[in-house]
Amino acid sequence: MTNDISILSLAHSVARHASQRQNIVAANIANADTPAYKAQDIKPFQIEPDQADPAFQPYATRTGHLNNYRSESQIQTFASNGEASPNGNTVSLETEMTKAVEIRHQYDMALTIYRKSMDILRTSLGR
Repeated sequence: MTNDISILSLAHSVARHASQRQNIVAANIANADTPAYKAQDIKPFQIEPDQADPAFQPYATRTGHLNNYRSESQIQTFASNGEASPNGNTVSLETEMTKAVEIRHQYDMALTIYRKSMDILRTSLGR
């Protein structure tokens, strides 16, 4: 039943994307001393207009408003641009920690959306 509710599906997709990105950031940190290792990342989560659920059509109020999120079907790993150390490694621990904080905020947002949606459903059922 909850898979038919578009906002819950969106929250699930955001949480899944955050989980996948966190795994990549963890791998980057684990390989911070590996010679010639190239830091990886994935594209930001974004809702593609042609893939969005017809029941959920976000409204952009200004230019660039909803352009920072990519659907999970568009996840691709790519090498992050970074300055290489003398051993050829491009991992910056400061950058990776910043990404980890961003990911935590994204995951918390998805969890909050899910919790509030469930609260609304419970209230509408009188529980």
